[in-house]
Amino acid sequence: MAEWPKEYTLKTNELLAQDCLTIVGLSISGRLKVDLLEQKHRELVRLWPILGGELVTKQTPYSMTTGSKVDFKHRTIDAKLKDVTPVDFELSKEEREGTNPLTRPYRSGNGVLTVDDLCFDAVAALNATVGSLFAIRVTLLQDATILAFKFAHFFVDGQGCYDIIEQYNNLLWGKSMPKAVPPPGIHTKLSSLIAGEDTLPLASPAKGGWEYMRNWLGVGTAGWIQLIFQAIVNDYSPMVGWGEPGIEKHVYLPPMFIEQLQKSCQTEIDTARPSGEDTKLSKMDVVNAWWLKRTYANLRDSIVLNMGYAFNFSDRIPVDPSEKYFQGHYYGLYVPMDTVGDMKKLSIAQIALKIRRNVILAKQPSVIRDNLQYMESIQAEKVIPRAKGGDNEGSPLFSAWTRFPFERLNFSPALQENSGTGKFLFNNSRIVLPMNISWKPKLTIFNDATGGIWCQAMQLPSHWKGFADISQDE
Repeated sequence: MAEWPKEYTLKTNELLAQDCLTIVGLSISGRLKVDLLEQKHRELVRLWPILGGELVTKQTPYSMTTGSKVDFKHRTIDAKLKDVTPVDFELSKEEREGTNPLTRPYRSGNGVLTVDDLCFDAVAALNATVGSLFAIRVTLLQDATILAFKFAHFFVDGQGCYDIIEQYNNLLWGKSMPKAVPPPGIHTKLSSLIAGEDTLPLASPAKGGWEYMRNWLGVGTAGWIQLIFQAIVNDYSPMVGWGEPGIEKHVYLPPMFIEQLQKSCQTEIDTARPSGEDTKLSKMDVVNAWWLKRTYANLRDSIVLNMGYAFNFSDRIPVDPSEKYFQGHYYGLYVPMDTVGDMKKLSIAQIALKIRRNVILAKQPSVIRDNLQYMESIQAEKVIPRAKGGDNEGSPLFSAWTRFPFERLNFSPALQENSGTGKFLFNNSRIVLPMNISWKPKLTIFNDATGGIWCQAMQLPSHWKGFADISQDE
């Protein structure tokens, strides 16, 4: 095994994630054995010492340590899952097999477990509560167990979160694990590792829509402080009657709805496409397009609209399949949509095609290298996202977690006798921004165990007006 450094700083990383937490909250059927869960946590840290480290914030970029810390806590609550979960995720057979989306409000109040509750700690400060790179919190209920996995977002991206939890699950089943190695970014810039050559001609970043930091990121402490102040005002001013309050809801999209939407959009594109073009729309292309059209249905036409999404480039870095390391392999991208008025004139299929074309461009090796090189050039700086076009209302963020099959995980080896199945029930994960600031509008998408998807959205009332007829057949 390669020698593990006691503390290290990466030459490439997503600086916007420095003060963020990722909380993966999985509801599992049945009561799990706490002693076994803690034992496997200790085993995981022993095999992968990076999971026993902490985030060090004394310089920019932050550094990380390796160690043997097992940050594990548990508690028991005398209640059933349906009484404490903030989302009513139980659906009838008819609802799951239907063709209509369904809305579920996010519940709060006495007895409902918030993100803070799941972590047993407040998660509102800047980086003070990031602490451990990896932690597990177990909440035992009468009929279920909630497993909350806490990660420093600067340490891993969504793929890394899933990989760690999958290996933890594998330990419960007695399966072997890949050999752990330090990330290459300690000594090497990731831009130098990007393999492959472009297969498409590219427009300049100013016109291509695939640019990352170079065109829309603010660099410097002053801008960072300004953003934090502005976000605090936007988040808390509705409490005194200024502006709209953010409202979180979950929308369930049945498999049949998604299938019909994807099929109709693909048919429209195939009918209108130029000769020789053979673009296939993904499920997420059409869902994101549908959501975008809904979200801005009632907003003013003059808003400059740019859809932001997280792009993962890990498939462009050669790896040894017998080894495993952890480093963020993603960055944010904007898909330019011109103005809200322009977007309203487009069909869902046309919006989905625009998203797909930008994703294809974003996957070109030269684009990835360009973006990574710029990230590497500002590693010692504080950075902030800025609304491209200068309009915060037109910068929605989309993050699809459907590539991470949490719904396939099975914790039955840790089940207490006759207490349930040990299978996945619901995913209530989220990225926690500094001071619990909520980006609006923001959409995170998760798989459901029966083939549909859950859309977790934080939006303003004006955004939610576009979903008022959600019960209607699309």
